[in-house]
Amino acid sequence: MNPKSSNDLTQGPVVTTLKRLTLPMVIGVSSNILVQLLEIGFIGQLGTDQIAAVAFTFPVTMALSSIALGIGIGVSSIVARKVGAGDSNAVKQLSSHSLLLICLVVGCLSILGILSIDPLFRALGASDGVRAHIESYLLVYYPATLLLTLGMVLCNIMRATGNANTPGILMTLTAVLNLALDPFFILGWAGFPRLELMGAAVAMCISRAILLALLIYYTAIRDKLISYSRNSLKGIISSWKQILSIGAPAIATQLINPVSGLIITRMLAEYGETVVAGFGIATRIEAVSVMFLFALSGSIGPFVGQNWGANQLGRVRNGINAAYQFSMGWGVVVYLLLLLVASKLVVFIDANPISGAVALTYLSLVPFSYGLWGVLMIASASFNALGRPLPSTTMSFTRMFIVYVPLAMLGNTLFGYAGIFAASMLANFIMGSVGFFWLRNHLDNSEKSFNL
Repeated sequence: MNPKSSNDLTQGPVVTTLKRLTLPMVIGVSSNILVQLLEIGFIGQLGTDQIAAVAFTFPVTMALSSIALGIGIGVSSIVARKVGAGDSNAVKQLSSHSLLLICLVVGCLSILGILSIDPLFRALGASDGVRAHIESYLLVYYPATLLLTLGMVLCNIMRATGNANTPGILMTLTAVLNLALDPFFILGWAGFPRLELMGAAVAMCISRAILLALLIYYTAIRDKLISYSRNSLKGIISSWKQILSIGAPAIATQLINPVSGLIITRMLAEYGETVVAGFGIATRIEAVSVMFLFALSGSIGPFVGQNWGANQLGRVRNGINAAYQFSMGWGVVVYLLLLLVASKLVVFIDANPISGAVALTYLSLVPFSYGLWGVLMIASASFNALGRPLPSTTMSFTRMFIVYVPLAMLGNTLFGYAGIFAASMLANFIMGSVGFFWLRNHLDNSEKSFNL
């Protein structure tokens, strides 16, 4: 494989190249997020306790995904730059070794997760009834996490080589399958056993196993990006060091959100599990609302990495600026749209008026800051792609633990749970601005050094 022979991101119009990268990812990401939203609708038919159980588990399942995503960011950053430099052997070795790293890390964490279910969620304030739902879900979800995380890393590898179409299509097809399986396993359609929350995990497990099999075919057999021979372990420690030089700070960055999410969930639990359920509804709707921003931040990394590796500094800056403009425009559109449709979406998921009121309070405040949240995502992804993960980690840590959590505590004291939500909005405003200026200064300094 000559990685420069196809999917070259260093040529052609910048905006067109970003569209080519982003649109397939939008389809893949949006299909999975929409499935999660519709799935919570099925779970809502079971009761508010089940929705609360999902909301309690979200920071924990997100933490495992964050570890895989961090490793994937490390692989993507290095692979994209190797592709830009035309080093196909390094691309294959790094890709192959990254999967072994994921198996080791996620396998161990899944075991720890199973052992910690009861004490963790008891500490978070979940009642006995809600904890029973949580346990039924996680006892299937944790073992299936390896399927999910391996798939995430393989998608990152393919996008790093410039191929966004294949992972986007495969993610969409398996998301549709996941949604099709949900009512059979959750609600017991057509004589299937009514597994409730466990059924949601079973449907996810089946669809992710199929996605992983397809991704292995395309990466290992078709594109020859993955190979395990007699000497496949040669250089593995060196590969892991390279991956983790970016991946470890990226893991820390990605873990900041679920850790702070646990703190916020614990604060909301003081108001009762119905409030936690409302928060869970709002964050599912939020995930759909910002799916374009997630996709764009995932696409900007390979673009920046390949062009930086090829010393195309002007294209790097132009691509980032185009991403910023889209992010701010999308933030305005989504905020206005949610003002019109949020109430209908909330009722679709759960008719409980208390959880609905909580969700609508969140959706009246936080979406106002989505544009600058997207700017922060793009700045963080760009720093990682440049091989500079520490600014990304610093910004995420500052956003959560220096700005968001202290403001949430203050807001909670003064205004109740509405103050917690307002703190999220303010944190996005502050740190989105910081990300914009920090990355701009870094690019200015890099261009000066390059011209010297």
